Amino acid sequence: MARYDFVIAGAGLVGLSAALALTRQGLKGLIFDHGLAPSGASATTQVLGLDRSPRVSAINPVSVNFLTQLGVDPAFFDQAGCAVSGMTVWDGDGSGELSLPSAGYIIENHRLLNAVFNAICQPSIAEALTQQFEVGIVDLQQNDATVSITLTTGETIESGLLIGADGSASRTRDLLGIRSVAWRYDQTALVCVSETALPHQGIARQSFTPEGPLAFLPLPEPNHSVLVWSSTQAQAQLSCSDKEFSAMVSVHSARALGSVTAIGARAVFPLQQQHAIRYTKGRSVLVGDAAHSIHPLAGQGLNLGFADVIGLSQAIENLRLDQRQSLSEALRRYEAQRRPVNLRMTAATDLLKRVFDPPSPLLRLARSTGMRWLQDQTRLKEALSLAAAGHL
Repeated sequence: MARYDFVIAGAGLVGLSAALALTRQGLKGLIFDHGLAPSGASATTQVLGLDRSPRVSAINPVSVNFLTQLGVDPAFFDQAGCAVSGMTVWDGDGSGELSLPSAGYIIENHRLLNAVFNAICQPSIAEALTQQFEVGIVDLQQNDATVSITLTTGETIESGLLIGADGSASRTRDLLGIRSVAWRYDQTALVCVSETALPHQGIARQSFTPEGPLAFLPLPEPNHSVLVWSSTQAQAQLSCSDKEFSAMVSVHSARALGSVTAIGARAVFPLQQQHAIRYTKGRSVLVGDAAHSIHPLAGQGLNLGFADVIGLSQAIENLRLDQRQSLSEALRRYEAQRRPVNLRMTAATDLLKRVFDPPSPLLRLARSTGMRWLQDQTRLKEALSLAAAGHL
């Protein structure tokens, strides 16, 4: 029976980063995923001859530094992403507006995944890390010393540590018997690549419309952005013509970037928040969306996942330096560090979403007044910017 120091279920961005972090500590591991290995190919959207995907992530400076330390080329971020210099938020149903300094990048998910996977494939890492794709987890058993994992191939392996990084529908979490609290929103996210008459200037923009938050996330091309509309009317917006949809977005965004002049193929996906009631059990631990998933309006979901990996890898490193600790104690410390932070972000995004939902004229006035007040609070805005940058 094969034996590893760690096994990771899920080879997405969070799982791959965990594999890199632990392998760099000198540990021997296995990572597996039910999907295909990253290949550099991805479904893209044609907008005026550009190959772009509407599936993007906001990566804050702490995440950029972490990925660079793991072996991602620092030049990659400027080459593949769009540097963000600020963000503007306004109440589309009122008069409040808020501008915040910002830093980091908007990067297409498949480009970031390929960059991290390339780091995994470097000889020094590949020697210590076994990869299996199109493989899932069937069962697991654990005791004080090991975790025994049965894969869909029929193979059974043993590990000192099991990390569940297999997303919001985590099979690992289910097999561990860890419950989660989840709720769906009345909104569906509609995404597409858009071209606008005015350049975005590296600024992310978000308008809170009656249907839900409408965001423009800048792409490397000056007049192209990924449009994300978390809307109660997404199905109708999906079925209308390009011309009708472009006109609708232009109106609801108050033409902050001028008129929308072109859009790519539109896609939709449901929105929900979910949080595991615990992150650890025995010698197993959850990270990323397997532990928590949030509404995308704050753009912090992937950054929280990377922060989980930073916290977990530090806990494992501390365990190796202090042999008096047990693994279960190290994992409990990880949970004690990360769960309150993730819960605060979950609560904040849920509250923000609900505050901008009601159509009450009194609430519209309160929202606009609050945003105008916050616009003048320099220190508070600095604190919000630091939080968005990953300094929680």
